Amino acid sequence: MVVCRRNAIVSAEHVTLEAESRRGDGAGRTPGTTRGRNPARFDPSVDTAILDAALQAVAEHGFDKMSVEDVAARAGVGKAAIYRRWSSKAEIVAEAIARWRRTLGPVRPPNTGSLRGDIDALLAAVPDLDDTDVNMINVIMGVATAASRNPVLAAALDELVLSQPRRMISVVLDQAVARGEILASRDLSLVPDVALGLNVLRTITGRPIDRVFVRRVLEDVILPLATGATGR
Repeated sequence: MVVCRRNAIVSAEHVTLEAESRRGDGAGRTPGTTRGRNPARFDPSVDTAILDAALQAVAEHGFDKMSVEDVAARAGVGKAAIYRRWSSKAEIVAEAIARWRRTLGPVRPPNTGSLRGDIDALLAAVPDLDDTDVNMINVIMGVATAASRNPVLAAALDELVLSQPRRMISVVLDQAVARGEILASRDLSLVPDVALGLNVLRTITGRPIDRVFVRRVLEDVILPLATGATGR
């Protein structure tokens, strides 16, 4: 039987996390896996301070040059407080972006009783972006570029950021299938990615993702792909 003091256990965990940080984000873990978090254990105000600091750091330095030390200093916490919540820099940034996205509007898929009604509900939920939001989107694009070189970041973005809009569209289409509005035999697996891809292309060419654009994507691309219709 091994008897350890609580402080010694915490210290050992901190040393392990510090060593992991020096080896690089996510070393020794499968990309996309996260440390088991129990949000009830943590002070939400500290979470907010850390995530706000992460967005500030990535906006100022970019993902590759930002550091957990900088995030900790901006948030006024120790590195151990960060690593108790997230196991890598990639996961901190991805969670910060996901939290920002949740502030823009509803994240629950609509269920109005018809596909047309759900499309209208999605359009109504498109947020009006201000300059701060546009700058944030540019930051996200920079993070996405870094993700092409960092599998842990790519997996974290996919799990925490991209999965939400992908699921939103998938659920709307699945509901339409269940109502008989879309044939059950249609393969809809790539349709959400088409919508996301068009949004990304729009962003990197410096054009706004507004309701006019989203309407064109949903009505002229997504609906025909999903239903097999050739016209409105």
